[in-house]
Amino acid sequence: MTSPTTYPNILVLEDDVDQMDLLVDFALSEIKSLIDDESTSEEHKEKLKNIRVLKTSNIRSLQRAVSIHKDVLLAVLDCNTPDDKGGKAHDQLVKTNHKITGQHRSVDIVTEHLPDTPITMISSSDRFRTIVNRHYESKHNLSINFIGKRDALRIRKNIEYFLKRFLAA
Repeated sequence: MTSPTTYPNILVLEDDVDQMDLLVDFALSEIKSLIDDESTSEEHKEKLKNIRVLKTSNIRSLQRAVSIHKDVLLAVLDCNTPDDKGGKAHDQLVKTNHKITGQHRSVDIVTEHLPDTPITMISSSDRFRTIVNRHYESKHNLSINFIGKRDALRIRKNIEYFLKRFLAA
């Protein structure tokens, strides 16, 4: 039997409780949809049933989660999160001499511990998409998906895509 720390996971970083519930519901709905699909094999249904959704609400809990759970098939990260529980949310962008570099703390944490994990960032505003993508594409050859928080269909499709990719592997 597999240990809970080796189950496949979808990692969600979101400090807003309602938004977290929505993202978890999206993930679970997409998993259920694939399980209920007649074309999904019994083997794939079993793989889908083992997927866990890891909920993290701040940078500290994200660090703890990625150090424990190594089989993450997708990380969905909110751009604007607090450092600690109960802390004030902020953009988590690294600045040098008051200049935004494009480096993002939550992305760095995920890529350090789980380098092959695909990352989707969600944000209520699109203001840092270009600079973050430019930084990670040029320095780490990493492409990050950016989706607006209000674009529920695109978030669901993104989760579905990575679930199907997980099954195809």
